[in-house]
Amino acid sequence: MANDNSDILALLGDLLRATDRQTEANTKAIDELRQEMRQATVEMRQANAEMRQEFTAVFDRFATAVADGFIRVEGKIDGVRQEVSDLRQDVQRIDQRLERVEKALPGYEDIVRRLIILENIVLPKAS
Repeated sequence: MANDNSDILALLGDLLRATDRQTEANTKAIDELRQEMRQATVEMRQANAEMRQEFTAVFDRFATAVADGFIRVEGKIDGVRQEVSDLRQDVQRIDQRLERVEKALPGYEDIVRRLIILENIVLPKAS
């Protein structure tokens, strides 16, 4: 029976050594994976930071372009407002002149009628 126990003990010893070797191999593999994951995490964070910087730069350029566009449009709107204001003043002046001409129109008709009569008198005598 002693033989049987020693064989079993030898098998158990072999099993323990194999388990220890496998545990060491697994621990080493896990440590390597952890290191790779740490490295991948660092790389991902760097890539994320770079992408964030690129996005921020693109967004800043876009925001600046939009703001510049609004400023240009506001300038154009101000120019159009000034032109409209000038045109209103011109229209008011024209309306005032028209009113004066319309008020003076009966007098002009009388002057034109008198000139025609005078012409009819003077032209026959001059010829």
